[in-house]
Amino acid sequence: MQYLLLFLTSLLMVLIAKHPKIWQRHSIHNCEEFNSVLKKVRSSVHAEEERSKLLEKLGLTYADNIFGAAPTYDTCSANIGKIARLHTVAAQYFKDEYNLSEDQFKNYVAKCNANEPVSATCRTPSAPAPKYRPIDGRGNNLNNPEWGASDTPFARFGPKGYADGVNVPKKALSGAPLPNPRKIVEEALTKATRAAPPPLAYGVFALMTVLFITHDVHYQTAVQPVDAEREIQCCLDDRSKALPPYQSHPSCFPIEIAKNDTLYQQGGVGCISLVRSERAEYTDQVQAGEIMNRATSFLDLSLIYGNHQSELDPIRLYSGGLFRMGRNNLLPVDSNGKYIPSMRRFTMVPMASIWPSLFARNHNYLAQGLAEINPQWDDETLFQEARRINIALFQYNLITSKAVEASISNIPIKEEYDETRNAATTLEFSIAYRMAHYYIHDNMLWQDENLNEKRVLQSDTIGRIDLLEDDFDGALRGSLGQLVNAGEYGDEVMQKQITNRIGKTSQNGYGADIISMDIQRARDQGLPCYLDVRRKCNLQPEINSFADLKKIMQPENVELLQKVYEAPEDIDYYVGGIFETYEILGNPLVGPTFGCVIARQWDNFAGGDIYYYSNPNSPYPLTPSQIDAVHNFNISSLLCVNSNMDQTAQVWPYAPNEEVNPLRKCSEFPTFDFAPWKVPNAS
Repeated sequence: MQYLLLFLTSLLMVLIAKHPKIWQRHSIHNCEEFNSVLKKVRSSVHAEEERSKLLEKLGLTYADNIFGAAPTYDTCSANIGKIARLHTVAAQYFKDEYNLSEDQFKNYVAKCNANEPVSATCRTPSAPAPKYRPIDGRGNNLNNPEWGASDTPFARFGPKGYADGVNVPKKALSGAPLPNPRKIVEEALTKATRAAPPPLAYGVFALMTVLFITHDVHYQTAVQPVDAEREIQCCLDDRSKALPPYQSHPSCFPIEIAKNDTLYQQGGVGCISLVRSERAEYTDQVQAGEIMNRATSFLDLSLIYGNHQSELDPIRLYSGGLFRMGRNNLLPVDSNGKYIPSMRRFTMVPMASIWPSLFARNHNYLAQGLAEINPQWDDETLFQEARRINIALFQYNLITSKAVEASISNIPIKEEYDETRNAATTLEFSIAYRMAHYYIHDNMLWQDENLNEKRVLQSDTIGRIDLLEDDFDGALRGSLGQLVNAGEYGDEVMQKQITNRIGKTSQNGYGADIISMDIQRARDQGLPCYLDVRRKCNLQPEINSFADLKKIMQPENVELLQKVYEAPEDIDYYVGGIFETYEILGNPLVGPTFGCVIARQWDNFAGGDIYYYSNPNSPYPLTPSQIDAVHNFNISSLLCVNSNMDQTAQVWPYAPNEEVNPLRKCSEFPTFDFAPWKVPNAS
């Protein structure tokens, strides 16, 4: 798909430059003309011979077939991406050749019955609002059954930020390229200063909560090669520089490193590889340049239960409603004792595995408790009821308990169901929650029962899930006792320790700068600039100049931004949001712009979910006594029940401040009350 986008962009730019008269824009007058042109575009990308002719005509030579379905473990997702890439290219072609806007292109597709939908058998639609929440999220909204479902497009909070309105990464206001992400990191982020440290410091456990939420509602994947035996390569093997266009996959969007880069020059690294995001669209609805979310957008613990039945089936024991758990009861595994591919996001990063482990263990705790009071229930009933309660506990402990509100400037979250709300995760939300990368420490802390400490470099934990299998309780205690990194942003911390191993293969000992990649990823996905998002939030004061920025940021920090950006309109949304965190004087983890985006999204997570635990009009609502049981089992109770901790629990485990939040014994916290689920007259 990016093939198309880059192939069309490159091709048109080359041909327009060489043959301006040949490439004059034409006009579309009717459906016959539109369908004729669209048919030619489709045939050129579906047929190898025609595709070769088209690429040759454009002066471009690529070995890869970018329109094939990538060999992922889910062929349906691959086919959705393939078709979405095709329509993205077609929209781009019609814009460049016929001056049709994206909306005009989509209108022609609808008017001319020119859809090429995903196969109806690819994702089987769920019955409208069944008793139990569908695994893939389909059927949640009666009027729009694909809203929030897996393998559908991310929503957008603001306008698309593509240069051509369709798919080409944006440029600066002047038309020049935007500043290199590494330059922004080196010359702005690493030199900025905080106005003051937050008075109530959050613990690493709070940071892991953010990571868990992010993964539960956001699963973005890059375009995959058709050839399963090789990866898409955007840099030379030694990473000294980016591959030239004629050797590179059209989906490549690498970050080039300056020769004087203070970190990477030591290893001769001149390129960080980045492949553009996979595209998606709704069934029977053509869209262009929209990004696939493989996760459901509901707070449904899909990170544990999976986003498709094919991900859930292998990890169910199919006895007693239980998960099949792996070594030391850490995480669910398949019948061979292996973690399934969809869990790789957190098995590769042990710090991110603590929350999934807690809720996976809690599922089995709930299933066993339900089996004791209702021995007549079969495996399926026990599993679905335990899942239903587990999700309710997840939602309560994040929303109703005010944990989220406290971290986003205390903006109230609306929990009442509204069928007009689309729960789909916005791209702006997914990028905002990447701010957690800013707070990551360079080490991971373990504590024993006497609170003696052991620290391990984050770079030495990557891929080491065995560290948690060996000592889960120690890692949990450590996360509860360690403060987040609330000091100045550190290039040494973020690049050499945190990201070193994440991108490390044969990379001269240097990994990928995760913050630079966050900036580049936002550009790949067409996010609007920082000021556009701030205006969408109606925040004051209005910002129209660098001088105006000094009203909300320290002057010295604004000057750093001014050194890397030509105009305030060029400031990346992610960068502007991070700079706002430097000005925080209260408790929130984020500034007003990120806070606004996050709060709006949480409104949709709760109010756009017909299965939300407190919705009395849910297809299968909890009773008042069951809701009381959920409210009485807070996160501290969940920690105690699902670990071997004794006296390291706190009422508010997100903030390890013993003066206002003292340690308490686990015996002081209630266990879960199963009585409201007992079926009358059951033996």
